[in-house]
Amino acid sequence: MKSKAKKKLKALLFDFGGTLAFLDFELLAGEFSREGRKLDALALEHAEYAGRAAIDRHLMSVPGKQADGGAYELFFRGWMKAAGIPEEEFTECAAKFGAIHREATLWRVVRPGTFEALEAFKSAGYRLAIVSNAEGQVEADAKRFGLAPFFDVIIDSHVVGVAKPDPRIFQIALERLGVGPEEVRFAGDIYSIDVEGARAAGIEARLVDQHRRYTWVDHEKIRHIGELHRID
Repeated sequence: MKSKAKKKLKALLFDFGGTLAFLDFELLAGEFSREGRKLDALALEHAEYAGRAAIDRHLMSVPGKQADGGAYELFFRGWMKAAGIPEEEFTECAAKFGAIHREATLWRVVRPGTFEALEAFKSAGYRLAIVSNAEGQVEADAKRFGLAPFFDVIIDSHVVGVAKPDPRIFQIALERLGVGPEEVRFAGDIYSIDVEGARAAGIEARLVDQHRRYTWVDHEKIRHIGELHRID
């Protein structure tokens, strides 16, 4: 008996922070530097991978564990430690990060090639969606950065009441797009949240690993959203 042919790809889904818009590492390096300890933006970005490793260990330790405040605290502490920031400064750095983020999201840097990739996907006829764990501001941020016009659907966990890796947030996106899980592909930057969540919903996923430092997970990786799908 022949297996069913794979359905044609109709839509592409993206995480927001760390996938479409990146942390302002230049700003944060300045904020976290001290006299006699000047932080480098690229080194701070590389150190952020240690935060991803911490959250992956936490969420993958128990099946079904959700990404709560404690998980993101582990992410931040792992990141700060890898950046060489003393533990006694973690609370101050977290408070500073939170204050700046509340005023205007720190995931604010749209990197070269992003608009071009989205334009190419859109022009090729794919429906596009954002699926993000956030605090209710993703749609406004997407508009502010000029990303919103490319997207048919924007899903913010705070708005819909369910967060990745819970597969229900992806199911909401599928319903709004009017497609099945086998007809979409997703890109996100944290394995235990993005990839595991998408896979639980039956969606093929790629892990965004711009600096090729996501060494603790064996999964197909991309360096940029333009690599999510090749347009022939």
